[in-house]
Amino acid sequence: MPPKRGGGNRGRRKGVHLQDNLNSRIGTPTIITPQGPVDEVEQRKKTNMQSEFRIAPLIVEVQSLTKVKISQLIKTHLPDVIVLNIQVNRPNTYTLYSNDVKSFNQLLNELSSIIQINEKQCSSVFIPRSIQRIMENNKEAFIKRVDIEIMDDDIKRTLDEQGFKYEKITRLLNKDKLPTKTIKITFIDSTNRDLFVKLGMQIDSMHFIAEPANHNNKPSQCYKCFKYDHIAKYCKADIVKNPICCNRKGHHVATSPDCPKYKEHQQKIQKTIEQYSSSTKPTNQIQPGYNWNSNEDFPILKTTDRIEETRIIELLTEKIMSIVEQATQRIFQTLNQRFEILTNRINKKFNMEIEEIITEEEYNQQENKTNKKQINNQYQELKQITKENQDENAESTTTPSNGIKRKYISPTNFSEKQANTTKDCRNKYDSDIDDFINQRID
Repeated sequence: MPPKRGGGNRGRRKGVHLQDNLNSRIGTPTIITPQGPVDEVEQRKKTNMQSEFRIAPLIVEVQSLTKVKISQLIKTHLPDVIVLNIQVNRPNTYTLYSNDVKSFNQLLNELSSIIQINEKQCSSVFIPRSIQRIMENNKEAFIKRVDIEIMDDDIKRTLDEQGFKYEKITRLLNKDKLPTKTIKITFIDSTNRDLFVKLGMQIDSMHFIAEPANHNNKPSQCYKCFKYDHIAKYCKADIVKNPICCNRKGHHVATSPDCPKYKEHQQKIQKTIEQYSSSTKPTNQIQPGYNWNSNEDFPILKTTDRIEETRIIELLTEKIMSIVEQATQRIFQTLNQRFEILTNRINKKFNMEIEEIITEEEYNQQENKTNKKQINNQYQELKQITKENQDENAESTTTPSNGIKRKYISPTNFSEKQANTTKDCRNKYDSDIDDFINQRID
C-alpha cells in the first residue's frame, strides 16, 4: 500500500512543525531547514537555545472539531483560562499553549468534560509524551551498591524519618529475574528528588550516594525509511535495502551518529529537556569512609557575622553592667564608712547627735560657731585671772626679793595664742581621720 501524501517526508515536516511551535512559544525567530553550511546552522541554533523553564503544551484529540470551535468553548465555559495559541498538528489533533499554571490545570482537568457535555464528542487532553517522559524522569533517583540484606522496609523507614514524600521503591532485577544492588525510587515531585540527590541516603552507619535519572537525548529513528522522529512500527514507507544516508547524502551509513541531521535532532531534544526538567545538578557526594564525629572531616559551621556581632554586644553589655554595679557598691560602702566615722568622731568631740546629713558649708559654719563660743569662754576665764593678778600687784608695789620681775600677759595675746592652738588641733584631728579612712579602704 503506497504511503499517504508526503510519505517519507512526514518526519521532516513534523520536525519543522515542532520547531515552529517551540519558536513561537519561546519568542525566537523561526528556523526552517537551511540550505547553507551546517556550522552556521549549529551556531544559530546555539544562540537561540534557551534553558528557561516553560509551561508544557497540551494535546487535544477530538472527533470533529475545529480550533475555532475549541476557542469558543474555552471562552464561554472557561473565562478565566488564558490560551496563547491553538495550533493544528494533524486532523482532529490540536496543541494548546496556556499562559499560566492555573490555566494549564483547568484545561487539563475540565476541557474534556466540557467538550463531552456541549458537543457530545469523546475527547482526550494530555501532555505530549516526550515532555511527559522528561517530567517523569525528574521524579526518579537511583541508589547503587545497596546490599541485598537491606530490605525495602528499611529504606521506607529511612525516607519517612527524613520527611521525603515518594510514590514507590523498586529494586531492579537482572536478566535472570534476580534482585540487584540498584534501587529505584520514584518521588511525588522533582523537589523531593533533587533534595534526596543532594543529601543521599543514610541507613544507620551506612551512607549511600543517590543519582538522578538520566534523560535520553537520542532521537528515535525508523529502520524502514531511516528517517527520524518515528519508528518502523508506524512507518508506511517501503523497506530500504542497502541504506545510505538519505538525509544529507553523505559518505556514512544512515545510522551514524556523525550525521548532521542526527545532531540536529539531538540538539532539539536536548533543548526540550533543558526547558522542562529541573535545573538542579547533583553536587559532590559524601564519600564513604569519613568520620562523622571528626571536626576535620566535618568542621563546625560558623554563624553569620550578624549573629556573631549580636552575641559579642550582649556579652560586652552584660560584663559592663556587672562592673558598673560592683563599682557602685564599693563607692557606696566607702561613703557610708566615711560618714559613719565622721559621725562617731563628731559625737565624741562635741557631744551632739547628727540626725541628718548636712552639707560641707553648713558643717563649717557650725564648727566656726562652736570654736568662737569656746574661745569666748576661755577669754572670760583669762580676763578674770588677769584682773585678780592686777589686784595683787596693786597691793604690793615692791619687787620680790628674788629680783625676778613677773611678766605681764595681755588678754589679747593670750586669746590669739589660744585660737592658733585650737586651729592646729583641729587640722591634726582631720588628718588623723583621713589616715584612718584610707587604712579602712585599703
